Amino acid sequence: MKNTYKIMLSLMLILALIGPVAGAEGAAVPAETQARLMEQYGLDAPALPLWDWSSIDVGGSGITGGMLFVYRMIFNPLGVMLLEILYIL
Repeated sequence: MKNTYKIMLSLMLILALIGPVAGAEGAAVPAETQARLMEQYGLDAPALPLWDWSSIDVGGSGITGGMLFVYRMIFNPLGVMLLEILYIL
């Protein structure tokens, strides 16, 4: 049973490391293509955001923070809950 957890944890960590790299390749659309698509489909320019979220910390960024929280909950739920309660106080 412990080997199953180790294998599952290892696979999830490997996927978490591979994911951002695979998603980053070719993510940007060239300006000419974007202009052509906007003209072709009658799209408007994107509206400016009302609030600049770049300077605010809203929690964990990316999948790794969430995965670490889940792993901690699996292995030691009482310890995680106690830390969260102490953090709130």
